[in-house]
Amino acid sequence: MGLLLVLLLIVDIVISLWNAYASGYNIGMIRKSKAKAGALTRAAAYSGLGLGFAGIAYVLIMAISYIAYALGYVGAGVVSYAASLNFLVFGFLIIGFGLMVTIQSIAIAVKKRSLFSIVIALWNVFAEVWDIASYVQGFKEATGVIRGNRNSRNGAIEITLISVLLAFFITHAAYRHGLNKAMDSA
Repeated sequence: MGLLLVLLLIVDIVISLWNAYASGYNIGMIRKSKAKAGALTRAAAYSGLGLGFAGIAYVLIMAISYIAYALGYVGAGVVSYAASLNFLVFGFLIIGFGLMVTIQSIAIAVKKRSLFSIVIALWNVFAEVWDIASYVQGFKEATGVIRGNRNSRNGAIEITLISVLLAFFITHAAYRHGLNKAMDSA
């Protein structure tokens, strides 16, 4: 794995952990609030949690695949299959949940009109467009790997299931930490 890829995966996991924590905090504040939160606010809070989970799962699948390959447990075909399956499933989830978060950030920027909220909204729009373009560009290749590499399916599915299980527990821990922080605040 190249250094740039490792750095990107580290950034992705940090952002995903933050998304899960912030979603827990936001959901906690919504629960504590006497005022009713709007549907967009609630949907964005839960979408942030989904985005955190999808991002953590995405990174874990990549990392565990490469580690298993480096240790000789799986071949390159399993890594390729797992990466393609990861791209198709979790890439799609990242786009879907990211779209809701992007819409919410635009609504906040329009309402607040602060430099920070505008920069966040612009970043989210850029990231969403980038993710969609990358997904469209890589879709055909990823589906081709899945169709043409059926012998590697079982190992890739095992790596994916292990990664998803770990991602669930990690996401839940970050979410609960944020939720508890909100509930403990004055």
